[in-house]
Amino acid sequence: MTIENQSFDVIIVGSGYGGLLPAYQLTQAGFKVLLIERGKAWQRNMFRHSWAPEYLGGLFDISLSTSMKDIYRGSKIFGGGSVMNDKVHHRTPSEAFSFVDPDTKRAAWPSNVHREALNPFYKQVEELLSIHQLSWEEVSRIGGNFARMFADAGLSCDRNNFNVGTGCVHCGFCEAGCQFPGGKLNLVSEVFHLALETGNLEVKVETSVKTVAPVRSGGYEVHCISSDKSYKAPATSTFTAPRVILAAGPIGTVPLLFRSKAHLPKLSSALGKWISNNGDMNFILRTPDSYPDHLGFRSATSTGVMTYAFWDEHHITMHPGMAPIPVFAGVDARREGGLAWGLEHKHFVKKNVVNRLIPVNAMGVVPAEIKMEIDHDGNAKIHHPRTKALEEHANILYRLMKGVCQTVGGELLITGIDGELFDMGGNHILGGARMSEQKSTGVVNPSGEVFDYPGLYVSDASSIPGSLGINPALTIGANAMRIGHELIRSVGGKP
Repeated sequence: MTIENQSFDVIIVGSGYGGLLPAYQLTQAGFKVLLIERGKAWQRNMFRHSWAPEYLGGLFDISLSTSMKDIYRGSKIFGGGSVMNDKVHHRTPSEAFSFVDPDTKRAAWPSNVHREALNPFYKQVEELLSIHQLSWEEVSRIGGNFARMFADAGLSCDRNNFNVGTGCVHCGFCEAGCQFPGGKLNLVSEVFHLALETGNLEVKVETSVKTVAPVRSGGYEVHCISSDKSYKAPATSTFTAPRVILAAGPIGTVPLLFRSKAHLPKLSSALGKWISNNGDMNFILRTPDSYPDHLGFRSATSTGVMTYAFWDEHHITMHPGMAPIPVFAGVDARREGGLAWGLEHKHFVKKNVVNRLIPVNAMGVVPAEIKMEIDHDGNAKIHHPRTKALEEHANILYRLMKGVCQTVGGELLITGIDGELFDMGGNHILGGARMSEQKSTGVVNPSGEVFDYPGLYVSDASSIPGSLGINPALTIGANAMRIGHELIRSVGGKP
């Protein structure tokens, strides 16, 4: 993809939910848009059925917390998380938008950004990606056994909402990239071409944005360097537009703003603060011996179920993980009182991993207490403290799932290290440049515009003010479209 037109109304940095959805809106409204993406534009035939680290390293950014306990993952290919996620798309329950920060004693979300305000944009994303609820016939055997455990414990479990088409062959490698036309319906397959067809979109891939700086005459310069490693001397370039949207995800957008502080000295001191991992905690369930085998990764493509059984009282949701994950998760999991390594553990995993073990991702509404800065290379440096709130969250989750297992005759496996109960996931990192009604507690205003820098926006997960307690993909997309709508409205609907 080459740049033929150097005059743009809007520059968007990042091509995931926060980037391609506003690009679609803006191009439909007649705005000339330049979309810049650090990663490659992968074709379907380039994806592989592989979990090999060297392959996944080309698809994901991996960052470790300073404690080395936590792994944070972000997509680094064109289309972002929509290409690499597990297809789960749910609207965030209304209660999550009322969460009060324990440190500020104020609502984390701006008063005009709530479930009702997002509903029209939820609907637009659902229609664009053909998101629909699965039938029980489409639920995998792992999902069926998970739902049965909850039903036998007197708890509810329902089917997931997926963006999957008739081309799905149930291969089980959704998070390694879908090879099959009409399989996973992502932003590249469903939305990108609609923006291109307007003639208003230019795309520059394998290009990293180093800094953003205001221009005296108005607007912003975006300073770039080629990330195509085939060049011996990376080419640099600068693009200018009246408006810039940052949508590179928290691991991309927050460091970019830090690197740009010399040019943007009025940035809020809230930058890099109030970050959440969405209350992610991962654990393993072993199903009762009386349950049918669920056939591990020979089952359907994804588990297909989730539960809100604990939402009303604890604001926790959970869903079983993708089928191949037990092969890896089982290595780190251990039985209570047992070791994660050794001959006994090896025999246990070998006996149970395919037909008995179910990896589960739980999410909850917890305080946003993670912080981010940048290292000497300008990359994300993440501090994830083990706070009292997280400890309470883990203890509640342990008690709930221990109760389910004791009721039905299953077993809960421990996944934490250094005395912790559970592994704390980093797939759903939110915040760091969050929305707020006040500059003291946020980086952008409720319209997504950076305080004191008109025309500079943040529309990705960085702007989400706190934990959602549910898979965040749909809410990130809906909020990005809301911000795109606000931008268009602010200039009278036309460039």
